Amino acid sequence: IDAACEHEQTKNDAKTWQYAGLIYSSIGSEAEKERSKYKDLDPDWLTKCEAAALRCKELDTDKEYSDNNNAILSFVGNEYYKKAIKLFQQSNWDECMALCEKSIRMFNESGKKEYASESYMLAGKAAMNGKNNEAIMKYFKPLVRTRTKEKLVYETLFDMYKNAGDTNEALKIASNYAKACPDDYNANMMMAKGYMIKGNMESGAAEIQKALEKTVNNPSKHAELLAIAGATYESVNDFAAAENKYKESLTTLPDQFVANFGMGKMLYNRAIDKLDEANNVPPDDETGLYEQLNNASKDLFSQSIPYFVNAISFIDKLDENTQALNRSNLYACLNALNTVYARLEMYDQLKPIKARIEAMKKAAQ
Repeated sequence: IDAACEHEQTKNDAKTWQYAGLIYSSIGSEAEKERSKYKDLDPDWLTKCEAAALRCKELDTDKEYSDNNNAILSFVGNEYYKKAIKLFQQSNWDECMALCEKSIRMFNESGKKEYASESYMLAGKAAMNGKNNEAIMKYFKPLVRTRTKEKLVYETLFDMYKNAGDTNEALKIASNYAKACPDDYNANMMMAKGYMIKGNMESGAAEIQKALEKTVNNPSKHAELLAIAGATYESVNDFAAAENKYKESLTTLPDQFVANFGMGKMLYNRAIDKLDEANNVPPDDETGLYEQLNNASKDLFSQSIPYFVNAISFIDKLDENTQALNRSNLYACLNALNTVYARLEMYDQLKPIKARIEAMKKAAQ
């Protein structure tokens, strides 16, 4: 077949290249079989198969061989995808993306663009691991246009646009998510965040309610979503609404980490803000503002204690493996209590917290 591809009488015939594609794809199929006697017949079979299929498509103006040739193009695309997976597993992000590019091109050439979605997804994940924001956009945005169901795609793009201050594009991503996954409460929560960062609190609250209605028959999930709703309100400084959602979550499911930690962290952060405000009061101020802010800080610190204690208690009751997965959460709670007890001069309560922190540090060495 190599000779036919070079011969003057046959090198411009689509049929020749159709046979070449079939032969090299067959060689490739044999190469996958460990005990095949043709396993090492041609190590460069994939490149030759790709070239043959593309040349056949170029010469086949009447589309006489298009069905078989498109199947070969798809086969080549899938082979590049499989090689890209191995590179991903080896943390070779750039070469993984390069092979995904080839895979995407082959699927597009085959007329089966929908087959390229897994390659786009893999390339996007490689770009994320390589911290290549430009490439993330390049690979994930086409998936949004095709209405992917992948939550990761929407979350990643939403956060990128939000962090860049492009609230319009962030809301568009959320809207696409809601259209692609109308039954997914996560899409409603993303819509809520999108509306709220644009200042549309009413629409944001409506989306949160839609999300909550989708989990009303699942108490644990409903409690989790109420806590997420609390964090959403907290992110736009609506602390009263946030507190209501956190407390509603804890009423639904008292023994949990997310709402306890969320509520404790919110109170803690507000206490720190009050403390900063107090420290910025001019020394010669005689209005009593410093004392007022300092007392408000202490009150918020005090309110945070039971929530952090409950969050720690929840982690302590987990099995050993799950505790290990929650080590960073435990450390965050202990560090927060360490600050709180020190600020409130609760030294008896501070000692065991310090001891646990030191023990965790030693265990990590």
